[in-house]
Amino acid sequence: MKKEQIITQEKSNNLNTIHAYYNEMSYTWIAYGYSAYSLRLIVKANNQNCFRGFSMEYDLPYVVVDDKIFKNLLSRNDDVFSIFEKEVTVEVNKSFQIREYERWVTRLKEESECSARYNVVTPVSHMVPRDQYIKDGMSGLARCSKRLFDLIVSAILLVLTAPIFLIIAIAIKLDDGNAVIFKQERIGRFGKPFYIYKFRSMVIDAEKNGPELSHGGGHGDSRLTRVGKFLRRHHFDEFPQLWNVLWGDMSFVGPRPERAYYIDQILEHDKRYTYLYQIRPGVTSYATFYNGYTDTMEKMLRRLEYDLYYLGHRSWKFDIKIIIMTAMAAFFGKRF
Repeated sequence: MKKEQIITQEKSNNLNTIHAYYNEMSYTWIAYGYSAYSLRLIVKANNQNCFRGFSMEYDLPYVVVDDKIFKNLLSRNDDVFSIFEKEVTVEVNKSFQIREYERWVTRLKEESECSARYNVVTPVSHMVPRDQYIKDGMSGLARCSKRLFDLIVSAILLVLTAPIFLIIAIAIKLDDGNAVIFKQERIGRFGKPFYIYKFRSMVIDAEKNGPELSHGGGHGDSRLTRVGKFLRRHHFDEFPQLWNVLWGDMSFVGPRPERAYYIDQILEHDKRYTYLYQIRPGVTSYATFYNGYTDTMEKMLRRLEYDLYYLGHRSWKFDIKIIIMTAMAAFFGKRF
């Protein structure tokens, strides 16, 4: 659909129709304007999750829903009828109040603006606009080639590093006899949750008292196992994320994925974090080299400044630079 068609379509909508469009790259459905509002209410009524935001480009609110959730909702919900193609028109049998919609749009616009409560300044802060939406700096063609690169290289590396995987797995088992792989839910592109995989470097009950960050990147953390200290020092614990890259949840380069628990806290200080949902999170990031591990809110907001700079300026040249810097740091055991 062309931009002009979507804007015209939604401004003439009467809240009784949902126009949704399928994104083949992310396996999600997106709806704008009145359609977004109607779809959000249906999703919410069925206790499902969606990502909502306000598009500065279209000047319309939008909602992004996972493909499986969307199809499941519409197939079992008596209020809607649909034909599943790349573009779907859904007739809704109940109307919504226009005043409610207007309040929703106003609230989304306010949330889309920066409301930082910390005075965080970095060398790139002057290049990260606080008063406007930050668009992805990569073109559509560059994004497609980047995904192809991730797919091919991750597959090759998984094969080449298989012996290393085996050695590390044996070392972890011999150390304390517990699980080799650690998985944790993180938030990815379009706000979609996924499981990130790592070699376990901490004791099993490391977070028995709730979510807890590793101060100083975990170096000297009493929760680290003997093998875990070595893995962290050389970043070998990150190797299983090659599977996340192959599967499409992550890219080699991008903002580091965060847990919903901490994202909620970041959003209380700076709503611009939602801009990062445009791109896949990465195994390594530009922010990592200048901000290190994030064990305080101030560091989280400083990392956000670097991530937003990367979002608006990312390119193949920038990505290659970050990959080389990461490889050099890992080889020499640099702590970051």
